[in-house]
Amino acid sequence: MSKPVILADLQAAFPEWTIWRSSTGRLWATRNRRLTGAQREQGLDQTVSDEDVHQLVEQLRHQDRLAAEAG
Repeated sequence: MSKPVILADLQAAFPEWTIWRSSTGRLWATRNRRLTGAQREQGLDQTVSDEDVHQLVEQLRHQDRLAAEAG
């Protein structure tokens, strides 16, 4: 049996995001601040989601890398 997802742990790991689970069980994360048009053009997303916690974490890490590269 896999370990249950603790949203507080995800939130602590990604403080720039607000993370929640929808009523359908899908995990969502949205940035705590609005992106500029230029940031969106560089591939940053305001909100990401996935049904799998590991895939969501990969998306968040990817978004954090893109944000760091964008400056």
